[in-house]
Amino acid sequence: MRLVRLYDMKVLSPVVMDNISLDFCRRSKAAAVGFTVVFAILLLKPISTSPEFLLLDRVAASLAIICSTTRLFLAVKISRGGLETMYRWANLHSLVIVISTTCMGILCTLGFWDPQNPDSKIFVTSFIVSAIMAGSATSLALKPRISIYFLVMVGIVPGMFLAFSTHQGDLPYGVWTIFVFTFVVYVYGNSREFYHSMVTRYETEEALNIEKQNLTSAIQQLKTTQDELLNQKSRAEYSAKLASLGEMAGGIAHEINTPLNVILLSAEQQLEILEEEIIDKDLMKESIQKVQSTTNRIAAIVRGLRTFARDGTKDPMEPTSLQMLIDNTMSLCYEKFKLNNVDLRLPPPTDLVINCRSVQISQVLLNLLNNSFEAIREQPVKWIEIGLQDLGEQVEIRITDSGLGIQPEIQAEIFRPFYTTKEIGKGTGLGLSISRGLIEAHHGQLFVDSERPNTCFVIRLPK
Repeated sequence: MRLVRLYDMKVLSPVVMDNISLDFCRRSKAAAVGFTVVFAILLLKPISTSPEFLLLDRVAASLAIICSTTRLFLAVKISRGGLETMYRWANLHSLVIVISTTCMGILCTLGFWDPQNPDSKIFVTSFIVSAIMAGSATSLALKPRISIYFLVMVGIVPGMFLAFSTHQGDLPYGVWTIFVFTFVVYVYGNSREFYHSMVTRYETEEALNIEKQNLTSAIQQLKTTQDELLNQKSRAEYSAKLASLGEMAGGIAHEINTPLNVILLSAEQQLEILEEEIIDKDLMKESIQKVQSTTNRIAAIVRGLRTFARDGTKDPMEPTSLQMLIDNTMSLCYEKFKLNNVDLRLPPPTDLVINCRSVQISQVLLNLLNNSFEAIREQPVKWIEIGLQDLGEQVEIRITDSGLGIQPEIQAEIFRPFYTTKEIGKGTGLGLSISRGLIEAHHGQLFVDSERPNTCFVIRLPK
């Protein structure tokens, strides 16, 4: 950190100081051109009249031209090269400004001090002093030390020589001196205000850049967190589906095992019929038809399992028979309910059609049926009822079981991800959360009907 001890005692950050220094070099270009022109005129038209002052006058003017030209070259070079070039040439740039300022101070002092100078040259010198100070108020203000040195060398020192000079002209030299000092104070005040305004500007820009960087970093961190959450959600949903498949595995074994036993018994019966001398065609036909229907039953189970296991997120929304959805879902759990003495109450056949992704709706129905089964499997009275109702623009599906309802405090949490009332290791807490998400993706609703005496989940879907 660097201290600015002129103008104020404020501590500025390196970034602000660098910006001020770079701006100082950029503004130096126009001032260097003006100084070069002034010094060239003073070289051709010396401001001194006395022969003993002329040599010093020309040397100062010549050196000032060289320094101003060098200043212009360095200012252009730094403006084009930026901070890296400024770090390399900033000291030399400041040095040539100090030298040219010293030369200007010498020339103005000679103009005021030379006793042979007429009032016209005194007036011209005063004009040069005021014009140069006014023109340099902003170009040098960003370097307080150089600015103070400039005002002292170009304003105060020549003014003091004017106050003690011996001229025979008619100008009020005392009043003129007061005018010069007053103008120095005025220029100093303007330079100070300009410096403060530029400092405020660059501090504001730095604060805005910092806030922008912080905001960009926060946005990037938020995007990273969002991506991580999406990945975790995908993994959790996948784990939940695997858990559901695992829960179904035992049930599927029963679902397929019973039809296979029917097929085996029918095959044995057909062999016995074929061994008899007189074949009972009616009995044979009945046995074959039983094998046919049982095989269709197994095919339905496999079809339903494939439907549930497949990812349907990219499937198009298309008209689907609600009866087919129920049949496919029931093929995966009917036998499990039967073996556990669950009274399954199905709706009468329906011709209702909804616009949906059939895979996802089947997954939701199966999840709700499995939840009902787990909730009532240890109860003395076990039944699950599926109800359908046409609401006009919507279709309502109700899954009610013999449970005694869900407590209000649990209803408020039941659809929250990872919330579960099951024992550890028996539930992920994602089934209902994912199910609600799938239904809402269909512009529908999934909620608990708390007015029913039994546990009742309601699905409402647009047609």
